[in-house]
Amino acid sequence: MTLRLMAAITSAFDASMTKSSGRRRCAVYWWTSEIADFRRSCLRAQRLAQRARDQPNEGACQASYASARRLLRAAIKTSKRLC
Repeated sequence: MTLRLMAAITSAFDASMTKSSGRRRCAVYWWTSEIADFRRSCLRAQRLAQRARDQPNEGACQASYASARRLLRAAIKTSKRLC
Protein backbone atom coordinates (compact mmCIF):
# COMPACT_ATOMS: atom_id res chain seq x y z
CA MET A 1 0.00 0.00 0.00
CA THR A 2 2.88 2.37 0.79
CA LEU A 3 4.48 1.72 -2.57
CA ARG A 4 1.24 2.49 -4.41
CA LEU A 5 0.78 5.70 -2.42
CA MET A 6 4.34 6.83 -3.18
CA ALA A 7 3.85 5.97 -6.86
CA ALA A 8 0.62 8.03 -6.94
CA ILE A 9 2.33 10.98 -5.25
CA THR A 10 5.30 10.75 -7.62
CA SER A 11 3.10 10.62 -10.72
CA ALA A 12 1.02 13.57 -9.48
CA PHE A 13 4.17 15.56 -8.82
CA ASP A 14 5.60 14.72 -12.25
CA ALA A 15 2.35 15.73 -13.93
CA SER A 16 2.07 19.06 -12.12
CA MET A 17 5.67 20.27 -12.19
CA THR A 18 7.51 21.22 -15.34
CA LYS A 19 10.81 19.59 -16.10
CA SER A 20 13.42 22.18 -16.88
CA SER A 21 17.14 21.78 -16.93
CA GLY A 22 17.76 25.45 -16.24
CA ARG A 23 18.30 28.32 -18.59
CA ARG A 24 21.26 27.71 -20.85
CA ARG A 25 22.95 30.79 -22.16
CA CYS A 26 24.42 30.71 -25.61
CA ALA A 27 28.05 31.64 -26.04
CA VAL A 28 28.79 35.27 -26.81
CA TYR A 29 30.60 36.05 -30.03
CA TRP A 30 33.56 37.77 -28.40
CA TRP A 31 34.44 35.10 -25.77
CA THR A 32 37.84 33.47 -26.23
CA SER A 33 39.99 31.07 -24.26
CA GLU A 34 42.31 33.97 -23.43
CA ILE A 35 39.40 35.83 -21.83
CA ALA A 36 38.48 32.68 -19.92
CA ASP A 37 42.01 32.55 -18.51
CA PHE A 38 41.86 36.23 -17.55
CA ARG A 39 38.48 35.68 -15.87
CA ARG A 40 39.80 32.68 -13.95
CA SER A 41 42.78 34.65 -12.67
CA CYS A 42 40.58 37.65 -11.86
CA LEU A 43 38.19 35.53 -9.79
CA ARG A 44 41.11 33.94 -7.95
CA ALA A 45 42.59 37.37 -7.19
CA GLN A 46 39.19 38.55 -5.97
CA ARG A 47 38.87 35.59 -3.60
CA LEU A 48 42.38 36.19 -2.26
CA ALA A 49 41.68 39.91 -1.77
CA GLN A 50 38.48 39.14 0.13
CA ARG A 51 40.29 36.67 2.39
CA ALA A 52 43.11 39.17 3.02
CA ARG A 53 40.86 41.79 4.61
CA ASP A 54 42.29 43.01 7.91
CA GLN A 55 45.54 41.19 7.17
CA PRO A 56 49.01 42.70 6.67
CA ASN A 57 49.05 41.85 2.94
CA GLU A 58 45.66 43.41 2.19
CA GLY A 59 47.09 46.21 0.03
CA ALA A 60 49.07 43.86 -2.18
CA CYS A 61 46.10 41.56 -2.70
CA GLN A 62 43.81 44.50 -3.53
CA ALA A 63 46.36 45.79 -6.05
CA SER A 64 46.67 42.34 -7.60
CA TYR A 65 42.89 42.10 -7.94
CA ALA A 66 42.63 45.56 -9.48
CA SER A 67 45.33 44.67 -12.00
CA ALA A 68 43.65 41.38 -12.92
CA ARG A 69 40.28 43.11 -13.32
CA ARG A 70 41.84 45.78 -15.52
CA LEU A 71 43.44 43.13 -17.75
CA LEU A 72 40.14 41.27 -18.06
CA ARG A 73 38.24 44.41 -19.02
CA ALA A 74 40.87 45.37 -21.59
CA ALA A 75 40.83 41.88 -23.13
CA ILE A 76 37.03 41.94 -23.40
CA LYS A 77 37.05 45.41 -24.92
CA THR A 78 39.73 44.43 -27.47
CA SER A 79 37.92 41.23 -28.40
CA LYS A 80 34.62 43.08 -28.92
CA ARG A 81 36.33 45.67 -31.09
CA LEU A 82 38.00 43.02 -33.25
CA CYS A 83 34.80 41.01 -33.67
